[in-house]
Amino acid sequence: MGKTHTMTRKDTRKVLAIKIRAPNDNNGNPRRGWLIYTKEGEFLGFIDEGYSGRRGLTSLFPNAVDLASIPVQAKVYNQANRQDRIRGGY
Repeated sequence: MGKTHTMTRKDTRKVLAIKIRAPNDNNGNPRRGWLIYTKEGEFLGFIDEGYSGRRGLTSLFPNAVDLASIPVQAKVYNQANRQDRIRGGY
């Protein structure tokens, strides 16, 4: 944990994505993103949605399967966004 992964091209593996949704911050900015896992259950990292919507996920993992969307507290989102973040794509 605690690694930032930078991707420069699409990963064509079929990965599993769980969307987490926290309340917007004090400035109204969204706090949403995906926890990414392999089919075997290995955690790959977190992708911040920002304002890109689903394209933030599919620009990196076009074959991603959305499993669920769950509400979380802001501290859970912030922790995921700081640790193991996957950057790149859109």
